[in-house]
Amino acid sequence: MLTIIGQMKAAFLLLFPTTKFRLILVSLVLITSFISVSELALAKMFMQIILNEGSLSTTQIIIYVSAFFLFFGATRAGHYFHRIYRVNVFDRAFQASDREVGKRKQDHQWRLAFELSTLLSIFTQMTVIMIFCTILNWKFGLLNILVVVGIIQVIGRIFRKQLRSQRKFVKARRKREHVPSMIKFQTRIKSGETGILLSGLAMLILFAALIYLSYNAEISASNTVVLFFGLRMQTSSLSSISTGLMRFARARTHSE
Repeated sequence: MLTIIGQMKAAFLLLFPTTKFRLILVSLVLITSFISVSELALAKMFMQIILNEGSLSTTQIIIYVSAFFLFFGATRAGHYFHRIYRVNVFDRAFQASDREVGKRKQDHQWRLAFELSTLLSIFTQMTVIMIFCTILNWKFGLLNILVVVGIIQVIGRIFRKQLRSQRKFVKARRKREHVPSMIKFQTRIKSGETGILLSGLAMLILFAALIYLSYNAEISASNTVVLFFGLRMQTSSLSSISTGLMRFARARTHSE
């Protein structure tokens, strides 16, 4: 995990040389996290409407459904503008840098910036989701934190090995030694998919715990469904982290 933090910090300081652009990127990451939590809040709102529709008046249903669609539309729009705006932020940050880089390294810097931005957003999103889950049920939330930290620790070890492999490929290219493209792709894809497989197996623990707590009536039906959606989001996020870190390793080593 320390390797992940160290490499992401180094890339952050390298790509965004001024405090202004660093603050802008952090703001974009926080906006993305807010959108993610809003989706869980939407799921909670939807379940409340469905489970209580018999006790709600027509006026209340219209108000809740209208709020649901407005909230949903706002989150989609926010996600769209975030993705578009960050391209402009990267461009201005690179122009503000005093470093001169060649065309090849410049291309890798753009890839590195996109991967860094995405990874920061996912990590922040997962942190907020874990807090949200803990608020809904502290027992499940604490177990969730332990499992996720363990998964990221394992992915971090795979990431460290991937960095070494990518640096070997860079050295081979500088020495004009041929490395088959199949080897390069296979190394990165296999590492990413291994992380996905291991994280998926670990997440089964959380699904089993959720079923157990729900069966023993320690979590309400609506919260169980919301936590299920949260776990699905976490599973997808961990998959994105695993593959994203391997692409990040390639962009990082090629832009050094």
